[in-house]
Amino acid sequence: MILAKFSLSYADQLRIEKVKINGTQRLSKTFILNFFPEYPNTNFNNEVLNKFTKDLYNSGMFNKVSLKVDNNILIINVEEYPIINEISFTGNDLLENDTLSNLISIKSRDIFNKNDISDSIKKIKVEYQKIGRYLAQVNIKKIEIGEGRVNLNFEINEGSLLVVKNINFTGNKNFSDKELRSIISTKEDAWYKIFGSNKFIPERLDYDKLKLKEFYSQRGYLDFNVKVARGDLLPDFSGFNINFIISEGQRYSIDKININTTLIDDKKNLLKELYLKKGDFFNSRALEESSKILVNFFENSGYSFVKVNSTLQKRKNLVNINFNITEGIEKYINKITILGNTRTNDSVIRRELSFLEGDPFNKSKLNSSINSLKRLGYFQSVNYKLQDSNSPKSIDILIEVQETNTGAASFGIGYSSLNNTTLTFGLSERNFLGEGKKLKFEVSSSSQKTTYNIDMTEPYFLDRHLSLFGGLYDQKSENSSGDVTTDKSGFNVGVGVNHNDLFQSFKYNFSVSETTTSSTSTAASATGEEGIEITTSSITHTLSKDTRDSFFNPTSGYKWHIDNTLSGIGGDAKFYKSVFNLKSYYPIDYGDYILGFKTGLGIIRAIEDNITSSNRFFLGGKSVRGFDNDGIGPRDTGNNQAIGGNNFYNLSFELKSDKFMPNDTGLEWLIFSDVGSIWGTDYESGVQGYDDKEPRITSGFGLSMSTPVGPLQIIWGFPLKSKSYDIEENFQFSIGTSF
Repeated sequence: MILAKFSLSYADQLRIEKVKINGTQRLSKTFILNFFPEYPNTNFNNEVLNKFTKDLYNSGMFNKVSLKVDNNILIINVEEYPIINEISFTGNDLLENDTLSNLISIKSRDIFNKNDISDSIKKIKVEYQKIGRYLAQVNIKKIEIGEGRVNLNFEINEGSLLVVKNINFTGNKNFSDKELRSIISTKEDAWYKIFGSNKFIPERLDYDKLKLKEFYSQRGYLDFNVKVARGDLLPDFSGFNINFIISEGQRYSIDKININTTLIDDKKNLLKELYLKKGDFFNSRALEESSKILVNFFENSGYSFVKVNSTLQKRKNLVNINFNITEGIEKYINKITILGNTRTNDSVIRRELSFLEGDPFNKSKLNSSINSLKRLGYFQSVNYKLQDSNSPKSIDILIEVQETNTGAASFGIGYSSLNNTTLTFGLSERNFLGEGKKLKFEVSSSSQKTTYNIDMTEPYFLDRHLSLFGGLYDQKSENSSGDVTTDKSGFNVGVGVNHNDLFQSFKYNFSVSETTTSSTSTAASATGEEGIEITTSSITHTLSKDTRDSFFNPTSGYKWHIDNTLSGIGGDAKFYKSVFNLKSYYPIDYGDYILGFKTGLGIIRAIEDNITSSNRFFLGGKSVRGFDNDGIGPRDTGNNQAIGGNNFYNLSFELKSDKFMPNDTGLEWLIFSDVGSIWGTDYESGVQGYDDKEPRITSGFGLSMSTPVGPLQIIWGFPLKSKSYDIEENFQFSIGTSF
């Protein structure tokens, strides 16, 4: 309250001969007198003194101000606000001191102000409400330490956790409360519910309203509306009831679908590609995805800046859908800007682009280039923006990347039914020095096998689509009895050409292998390499193509490659080998589910002599989940070791999705079924299953999550059809691998 007492005998003009100020501690008298206009030549009157009093209060420096005129002396009594010396918090177990300090609006050395204190208390209470502590109390304890300074202590009683006890819906006739509760993000409290939030957060209600609107609009209820979304505190302060009052409206069916454009003549065939059909119930997501199909169609047909606007015309319980499609003015690329590549050189990114500055803008080429960048495996995300340039006939392209850790350590652990534990460790760098060069060092070690690999690749030699690569490897293995050991080492070099996503290469491989069988060996079969050194000199031609939309976690596209190897360019082993592999991905239900298909086929045939053990195929592990790495196929009758085969095939089907998984965890579930078989050997004596082509069948499930070094997978696989001599492995854990 502003207090100024003046004698009624003074009229408009006051005679003030002297000004006396009482109560100042830190502030000077000059600071106070500056609030008088033209002091000391001020013409004093009641209006001037009232304004002076208000100005002092508004300065925020004073708790009390009073004026008195006595014998022509103006006496100004003030009480200054103290300076805040130190701020502390007590009773806060759930929120850290630093969190609260950054939250409040007052700091050390600030002037003590009741309004700022009240504002800080409100902010602290709101922060506690976000974690469900609606009963939190905050009090201020002011400790005066002299010289106009005080210490402030926020005494906090965090209160008990208030959760959502019940979620109620009113007005829902077509869907049950249980079904609608499963849609929204807020969940009722229950001891068995691990995922989801049971805390009442008012801001989340707006998100839940959108989720309900989306749910109903995808089922044809275009007039759906949430009338009320409210959280009510229970009388006993034990929690909240959430109440939704909704109006479902009527359900609409699709009557007519029209494509209005002058860009093409044949619209009937295009209508067949849409997710919307006459007679179906309206689905807002089908409308959105159909618009994307139309945009992609025209962009792939060479039209740029296509605009697809959809309008709805409702009539009774029917709706007409009109797609109005127009093309903007043809533009040229003015400038290409790349952001976010703190490590990767601009040139590495630009060489993946199928356009340059000055080219006509083509959206199809832009999308294809973005996918090429994603397939590199250098970036966690790749996005673009189109921006207007100085000229109306040109456009700027901004490409923004978020780099991922291309230098990675990957490892895998496997547990077999025979207590055979395999540990794989690898160091790799896919983007050495930011120039796109690849380096890899991998060690795989188990109780029976140790492998070392060193590989390096220069993907753009002399800045051309020409790659050079090479590697060294050494492998030592022994059977479980330790009486048969194999040592194989070698190197390879090659050159490849990449054109329009089609890769072709020639690789020369040289290896030396030697198998040693101890005098106490129980092996009954022949490897063809006992006690002798086998030199293999071969050349391999590879043809492959990759259209996947991602390196780590693809959702569409395919990758296939064919390897044909001719051995006998010198050396001892002479054979022909052919291997085909395919991975393909198909989005289902607008991409909510991804169906993956993988297959492999391989044959090897001798040109002279026989195919020895080190050149045969082996099958199991990641190819047919549920079996040991070499768990399928012909085995030695004496020591039960896999001896490999001259023929193999494998098929895999996998369905993966993050549906029904908790939000923001990155978790995905997967189910799969694998089929495969391997057979054939040139040394049949002492071998069981050498000519058994019967398929092995497995099924299983797992969890996966994206990490900076690739997908993390936990797999449980169970053979449905196997042979008595096959070796199972029901559990697999790996990082840095993909389906």
